[in-house]
Amino acid sequence: MFKTRMDKRVIVLLSLIIFCTGLQAQFDAQFSQYWATKSYYNPSCVGETSGVNALIINRQQWVGISGAPRSLFASADLPFARWGKDQGIGIGLYKDEAGLFSNVSLGVNYAYKLNLMNGVLSLGTQLGILSQSFDGTKVDLLGSSDEYHEGTDPYIPSTSVSGTAFDLGLGVNYTTDHYYAGLSFLHLLEPTIQFEKGSSKVGRTMFLTGGANFPMESYSTVLYPSALLKSDFNVVQAELTCRAEYKSRFWGGLSYRLKDAVVMMAGAKMKNISVGYAYDISTSKLGAVSGGSHEIFAAYSFDMQFVSKSKRKYNKSLRFL
Repeated sequence: MFKTRMDKRVIVLLSLIIFCTGLQAQFDAQFSQYWATKSYYNPSCVGETSGVNALIINRQQWVGISGAPRSLFASADLPFARWGKDQGIGIGLYKDEAGLFSNVSLGVNYAYKLNLMNGVLSLGTQLGILSQSFDGTKVDLLGSSDEYHEGTDPYIPSTSVSGTAFDLGLGVNYTTDHYYAGLSFLHLLEPTIQFEKGSSKVGRTMFLTGGANFPMESYSTVLYPSALLKSDFNVVQAELTCRAEYKSRFWGGLSYRLKDAVVMMAGAKMKNISVGYAYDISTSKLGAVSGGSHEIFAAYSFDMQFVSKSKRKYNKSLRFL
């Protein structure tokens, strides 16, 4: 009981510090299966296949800690050809809850694709709306029951408040039959979400992604190494992953997130449906007080052959590279 109460008070206190000082907020989620959610990190990755793709992923972080982040991302995208050029368009909805804050982002992604050497160069942009809310009804000031402290603060709302802001992102991605590499910058304008009292600034974030595939035909297996590097220009976080897929149906793998976690993952493909699960084992001090993090995704795709024949050879299996 005491530990639970202290956990709640710590979460409330951290939320109040962020709210009252207008600190830069961390808006982007941490997805261990980042290779399956490429359009979340890079808008140029929409329309990579020759059909329609839909995905939903849910993450429960640091299970056992009250107020820990819970993230949900849903997306859909498709390619299309116009003016003799292949392009892609998609939509993404992101929702995250952490402490007394709730974040929602709705964005539209567009990608313009060019043949370059033996691959496809994709240039993308994201236009969206960010929304953030703060639940002041759950504020319990430390010491509020103490006769020496007041139970209210004029600078802290006692009701639920919210605000919105415009968002912009840019990205570039290069894909061949055997590898891909991408660079993106999200929240380029560093939008500031204004509340009735206080504000929250969403800082710029850079993502560098890459991956490859190495067929092992004698074992009916393909190895998929990949990497994710992200930075808010103050802190850099790196993640390395290696998956093995057997007979294009079952896969499993391991990831290491520098100074944060070891991740075990597994999944399967059934015709047009793919599912995956990841479990994070924290290597930081959080590992002593949490039960790890759980993440699951489901994806559905079907071929509509929207793009020109020259592109289809690049877009068969790289969706989950």
